[in-house]
Amino acid sequence: MIESIHPWNRAMWETLTQPGEHSTHAWLFKGPQGVGKTATAIQFALHLLSEGSADREKVRGLFCAASHPDFHVLIPELRRVEGEGLLERYAVRYVSAKKGKPSSIIGVDQIRQLIERVTTRAHTGVNKCVIISPAECMNPNSANALLKILEEPPTRTLFLLISAAPHRLPATIISRCSPVDLRAPDTDTARVWLLDQGLPDAGVDVLLALSGGAPLRAQRLHETGFLEHRREWMSDVLQLMEDRQDPLGVAAKWSRSDGPLAMDWLHRLVVDLMRVVFCEHPGTLYNPDVRTRLQDLRKHINVTALFDMFDRLGRDKQLFESPVDRNLILEDALIRLREVGLNLQQ
Repeated sequence: MIESIHPWNRAMWETLTQPGEHSTHAWLFKGPQGVGKTATAIQFALHLLSEGSADREKVRGLFCAASHPDFHVLIPELRRVEGEGLLERYAVRYVSAKKGKPSSIIGVDQIRQLIERVTTRAHTGVNKCVIISPAECMNPNSANALLKILEEPPTRTLFLLISAAPHRLPATIISRCSPVDLRAPDTDTARVWLLDQGLPDAGVDVLLALSGGAPLRAQRLHETGFLEHRREWMSDVLQLMEDRQDPLGVAAKWSRSDGPLAMDWLHRLVVDLMRVVFCEHPGTLYNPDVRTRLQDLRKHINVTALFDMFDRLGRDKQLFESPVDRNLILEDALIRLREVGLNLQQ
């Protein structure tokens, strides 16, 4: 099954699918996580593959069965191993023969395999379509290899790049793509949609705040029982800042629950602490339901350590997608968190 176009993306969908010849052969679907970039790109890929086909239902059947010969997907090997969606099933065609830990990047070998396969004519229609996601996971070598094919694309080969961090893409890649800028909807639209998906009214507003207003991210957080995890993580944070917990023990516990999600939430909590430190009553917080507790902490925070932790967490979140031991990254972050709260003991 493939997802339908989400309500807040329908205007962009109408623009993308206007009749007529395409003026570009590459699009960059960009925007924050959880706004429907991938769902929109997948639907657009199906639309492109169906163009000129006498049997669109057959095309759709092949596409949904992950067996369409003219649809190609490049994603990091690590994501293919961990995911079970349509893109992961297509990405099996580009599995690396190398043994070892799955890679977190899209390597140059994958791009080279892609080039070999898209230089032939389409098998079932007039178009061939490629999705690369997340595009920022290409390393310099793979980005350069892709650039060459974007500069001289094979006939009727269309590229859809998906990125939540387009600033990490080379400017030369960005300049060769038409932007598809997808944003989070307004709060009311997001709230109505989440309630329609069965989320309880009591938790919707907090989940939306924690997700930066991105409905799909809020939905995923709900499905993973995130609010219960966060309650435990918040207790651990306060105890660490008061030097009543062992950072190594907490890191081990967080790793067992969901290390990447815990790291992402910790980064957002540090952002909230910075907002409260410099503005006692900030307009928005990622964790609005603990505003009073954060305000109580503001006079006791080691501001220098807080800034240092903020800088390090930004880099640590990227390291989480690398071969580095995730538990070591968490341990380092939580040791630094204890330094942020040393003033609480005074």
